[in-house]
Amino acid sequence: MLNIARVLKPWKEAASLNAQINLYGFWDPTTFLTKSGDLGVVLRVRGVDYESLDSGEQEYAVKRLEAALKAFGPGFHVYQYLFKRNRPEIPFATYADPVVETAVEQRRDFFEAKRDQLYSVEIFYCVLLEGMRSKTGIGAGVARLITDPAGGVSELHSQFSNKSMKVLLASQIQRDSALLHQRVQAFVRQLADFVAIEILDETGQLAFFRRLLNFDDWRIAGRPKSTQFLDYQVVCIHMPNAAFQHFGLK
Repeated sequence: MLNIARVLKPWKEAASLNAQINLYGFWDPTTFLTKSGDLGVVLRVRGVDYESLDSGEQEYAVKRLEAALKAFGPGFHVYQYLFKRNRPEIPFATYADPVVETAVEQRRDFFEAKRDQLYSVEIFYCVLLEGMRSKTGIGAGVARLITDPAGGVSELHSQFSNKSMKVLLASQIQRDSALLHQRVQAFVRQLADFVAIEILDETGQLAFFRRLLNFDDWRIAGRPKSTQFLDYQVVCIHMPNAAFQHFGLK
C-alpha cells in the first residue's frame, strides 16, 4: 500500500529557498546588510596574468595577496567565488587600415575555430564583517547582556518565542560600515599596483547574487528593481521571505 504521508514528508520538511538567502537590504550604495546583522561588500578581481611571470614573480604575487588578506583581522570573512564560462565572446576592434583589419580578421577566425576549447574565468571576493548582534542562541544572549543589554534581552526573548525578530541599531551598523570600508580600501590599495580590483555598487552586487542562484543568462542579465537604502535609526528584521523577493533575485 502506498503511504501518502511518507511521500509528502520530504515536501513538508523542505523549506523555501527564500528563507535560505541571508540578504536583507543595502545600507549604502556599496554595502549590503544581511538578516543576521552582518555587513558585506563584493569585489570584482581581474586577476594576474601568471603566464607572463616566472616562478619567483608568481610567488611574490601570492605573498602580496596573503599579506593583504591578513589585514582584515578577526570578525572578517573573505569568500572567493569563481565563475567559469565556456565559449566566451572575444572582443575585437575594427581598423581603417586594410592591412591591420585583415590581420585582425584572421585572428578572429583563428579564435572562432577554437571557441569550444576556450573559457573565461571571473573572480569575485565577498568581504563580510560580523555584526555585533549576528550571533544567536542562549549562550550568545547571556554573554551579550554585559556589553549590549538590549541586544541580549532581545536574543533571549527570541529563543523562547515563536516570533523571531532581530533589532539592529543604526549607530552600530554605521560603525561596522566605516570599519568594513576602511579595511576594504586598505586591501585595494595594497594590491592596486598589480591587481585591478573594483568595488561593485548595488546593481553589480545584485547581478552577482543572481549568478549564484540562476544559470539562465536572461535571468542574470535582467535589471533588478531600484533599491532603497536603509536609513532608519532602528532596523527590525522579521520578514526574510519578502526581503528576498523585493530585490528581484528570483
